[in-house]
Amino acid sequence: MDLAQPRWRGTDDPRPAAGERRRHRRASQPVRGPRSRGSQLYLLQLLVVLVGLVLVVAGPWRAGILAIGVAFVVGALARSVVPIDHTGMLRVRGKAFDIFWMTTLGAALIVLAWVIPGQPG
Repeated sequence: MDLAQPRWRGTDDPRPAAGERRRHRRASQPVRGPRSRGSQLYLLQLLVVLVGLVLVVAGPWRAGILAIGVAFVVGALARSVVPIDHTGMLRVRGKAFDIFWMTTLGAALIVLAWVIPGQPG
């Protein structure tokens, strides 16, 4: 009775292990930044959100929340303007959905920073 043979090669495989191949490949190639305009805008949006979070933790929370809200509104504007083949990481779902949720979230955060009364003291 013939048994099915495994699809992988045995220990006599002369090729290097996958980890060695990856390390060798990474060492020879230079590190590149994002290639598409949308990916660059997305990383800029993440940077502004990070700055906003630092502001929230450091004390002036209104400025931080406002920065995060503005980042999302600008991201929605960028998603509506950047062509589909250059959106990169800025594209999550469909264009209408992305614009809707980023605009809604950004506007809600801006209103939140504006409406909440200041703390006395």
